[in-house]
Amino acid sequence: MITNNSQMTGAIGESLVVAELIKNGWVAMNVNAAVRNCKAIDVICIKCDENTWQHQSSLIQVKARRGKDFPTGFSLRQSINLDELNREVKGPYVFVSLDEDNNPDYYILSRSQFIKLLYSLSDRYCNKIQREKPLNLSLPAELHLGLLQGNDGRPSKGLPGFKNPFPGNIFHNAWENIWKD
Repeated sequence: MITNNSQMTGAIGESLVVAELIKNGWVAMNVNAAVRNCKAIDVICIKCDENTWQHQSSLIQVKARRGKDFPTGFSLRQSINLDELNREVKGPYVFVSLDEDNNPDYYILSRSQFIKLLYSLSDRYCNKIQREKPLNLSLPAELHLGLLQGNDGRPSKGLPGFKNPFPGNIFHNAWENIWKD
């Protein structure tokens, strides 16, 4: 049973992504409809060539938010461990930005794009910024909507702003990234 707003937002985001994939002619289903909160996968999508019956599948993670900061499902500690990210990220990420009427904007990152963006941002945040107090590495790693839109980050503690490795709004409605590594 869905009991809080973040769970409701997640369920709405997953349903919207499934609907969008089906509109694009692909077979898609929400894994969480069968397995309660599958950790690394929310949606399975299949693209089939009806002439050859060859197919591709994609294991998609969906993150939906009404605000500007998206959870990634990883802690700061995990997000600066490239080996762990490569092992744990199963496929592309679809970030769903919802307005107050649940109208969506989609930002789709391939598996490798997600890993590169999260790792480079987290490495800078955790390892390059000097702090007086130790950083709590068990905090969740998040991505700001502006980064998904290709913007650079703001300066902090004597460092220039984070240089986004993916400038420009290249992820907006980039459904082709579902099929890239």
